Amino acid sequence: MQKIPSLFRSYLIEPWLPQTPDISNYQRHRNRFVVCVLWGTLLYIAAVVLISQLGFDIEIESRQLLTVFSLTAILGIVSALFTLRFTGRQILALNLFITTLSLGLLYIVLNTGGIYSPMAPCAIIMPALATLSIGARAGIIWSFIIFVFSTAFYIAAKAGIVFANAIAPETEVLAEFVGIFTATAFIIFITMYYDISTRRLRTLFENEHSKFIHLAHHDSLTGLANRRHFINEIERAIFDAGINNTSFCVLYFDLNEFKNINDTLGHHYGDMILMEFAKRLRAQSRASDIIARLGGDEFSMLLPGLGESEVIKTKILSYSEALAKPLTLENITYQISASIGYAIYPKHGKDCESLLKVADHKMYSVKRSNNSSAAYSS
Repeated sequence: MQKIPSLFRSYLIEPWLPQTPDISNYQRHRNRFVVCVLWGTLLYIAAVVLISQLGFDIEIESRQLLTVFSLTAILGIVSALFTLRFTGRQILALNLFITTLSLGLLYIVLNTGGIYSPMAPCAIIMPALATLSIGARAGIIWSFIIFVFSTAFYIAAKAGIVFANAIAPETEVLAEFVGIFTATAFIIFITMYYDISTRRLRTLFENEHSKFIHLAHHDSLTGLANRRHFINEIERAIFDAGINNTSFCVLYFDLNEFKNINDTLGHHYGDMILMEFAKRLRAQSRASDIIARLGGDEFSMLLPGLGESEVIKTKILSYSEALAKPLTLENITYQISASIGYAIYPKHGKDCESLLKVADHKMYSVKRSNNSSAAYSS
């Protein structure tokens, strides 16, 4: 059963979409909506014609009316499909379709009693379709057009003008049912499809928005938090620690001899080292820890709940050991090492800037001593 919608989409929808390479997902969904409305109308007309020919004994005049209306609507559908496919002008295609559909309906109404025509309720399709597929302004315009023609038919009826009626009295009830059913079914169809499309677009928008937010707060290479997001997390940790009277630790990492790697082996190799470095930091961290790439080869970590120097030194030693394992990339072995400094809240500072400054200072103390362990000063 799932193959039917897929085949319908592959053979009836996609071939009629404009082949524009830079089209947005939103516009693509709107174009699919237009094509579905056109094909849905064509299939409905085909079903009505088939049922009327095989299932009911209706007059020759009624059959002729149905034939003229069907040909007019089909002409509008085909014109709209080709307009959309080869020009990409969605609004023009829809207006062509609505115009020809309105002309076909007007022809039937003129020959089935004017304002008393059982097909008159179908006029509501035009403004509803225009509103949902084009916009509120188009809906207002088509509502005004329908209002003008309805007023004209009303004035004609009041003036005693009698319109021809090709529908025999014994089939009037059937004609009224078909008119009401057609109007209701068409509006339900376009409303449901529009609702489904809107939900899909909303989901797409939310996914794209989430990706944007993630990219705005994370490093594109390593996927770690970026500087802005990390500073926000430190400020949040300071707020929480102030309320709960707790402490936390900030670590500052700087890769040793990384510039030489970039200069001799290239940035591609350097990027792979940065990604591996980030991977090893993640492997050693807790779920509550926040890891960030501050820029270049500088990384930092926020360790909630750690406020004892000896515990932090042990933690730093575990990071140094994990990072010290040789890394082989593209048949080249590299020994990862980093200088690590730390700062404790509130011992070394009570704001984000002070904590990062102290951790950075301790890190450079380690780097100057050519030692890839932590700065153990108090």
